[in-house]
Amino acid sequence: MLSKLLGLKKKESAASTAPVLSYAVQDSILGVVGANSIPSMPASAQKAFELSTDPGAELRDFVKVIESDEALSARVLKIANSVYFERGKPSNTIEESVIVIGMNEIRSLLNATTLCEIFPTRNPLRTQFWTHDLAVAIVARALAQRIAPAVMEAVFLGGLMHDVGKLLLIQRAPTDYAKILESARTRGISFGEAESQLFPFDHTEVGLLIAQKWRFSQELQLILRQHNSSLESYAKDSPLFIVGASNIIVHSLGLGHPTGFSKIKQHYLDNHWPVVSKVLGLSRKDEKELLAGLQRAYETEKGIFD
Repeated sequence: MLSKLLGLKKKESAASTAPVLSYAVQDSILGVVGANSIPSMPASAQKAFELSTDPGAELRDFVKVIESDEALSARVLKIANSVYFERGKPSNTIEESVIVIGMNEIRSLLNATTLCEIFPTRNPLRTQFWTHDLAVAIVARALAQRIAPAVMEAVFLGGLMHDVGKLLLIQRAPTDYAKILESARTRGISFGEAESQLFPFDHTEVGLLIAQKWRFSQELQLILRQHNSSLESYAKDSPLFIVGASNIIVHSLGLGHPTGFSKIKQHYLDNHWPVVSKVLGLSRKDEKELLAGLQRAYETEKGIFD
C-alpha cells in the first residue's frame, strides 16, 4: 500500500535500497532518548494513517472514521463551511463535508490532525517544528502539482513526517535540543550540522529508527533519512527530491520561522536553494515566480490545518 503510494523512480540514485542504521548509531540514539522511548504508533494515528494512505479507500470509510471522533467531526464541518470551500449553502453532515472538501484534502487533513499528536510535549519547540513540518507538506504538495501530480499525496505525508526525529529529541532531550537550536540560530547553520556537533547522530537517523519501529515503507524511510542529502542524486519528480527541495524552500522563505532565524534563512538561500534551482532548471525569473507561488500556496492553505 505505502510502497505504491510513495514509490520512488528507479534512477541512477545513491539510495535505491532501504537505508540502514548501524548498531552503534542505534545504541547512541537510545542512550540519549531512552531504550523504551519509541512506543508503538498510537492506535488512532495508525488507523487514520492506514486509511489516508490507502488508495482504495472510499468516501464512506472516511465518514465513518471522522464521525467516530467528536473533535475531528466539528473541525471537518467548520472547514467545509469556511470561506476556503465556499459553495453557497452550508454543509450539515460529515458526508456532505467530505464531498465538499474532497477526498485528497481529507486525506491530508486526516494525516495532519492525527500525526500532530505524535511525541507530545509542552515544549514550545514542539509547535515550532510542527509548523515547519506542515509548511513543508503544503509546499511539497504545491510543488508536486507543478512537476509530478501523481505523487501529491505522497509528498504531503513525507513533508509531515520528514523531521519526526526532531519531535522525539525535543520530547526526550529538551535541554540538549535547546542548545542545538541556539547554535543553529546564532551561527546560521543547518539543524543537522548543529546536532552532529552535540550528538554522534542527527535527527534523520532518529527519524529512520522511528520509521523502522513503526514499519514504514522503504520509500518513506528514505525520505526521513535522506531528505537533507545531496538532491542532485535524485529524479526531480521523485517524492524524495520534492520533500527535500520543499524543506529547503520553506527555510529559504522563512515560512513559519520565529523571530531571530534570519541567519538560518540566509544559510539555506545561499547554500541549498541554488541546488534546487539548478535541478529544476530555473531561470532567475522562474525562481521568483516559483517561490512566490509556493509562498501563496502556504499562506492560503495553512489555515485549513490550524
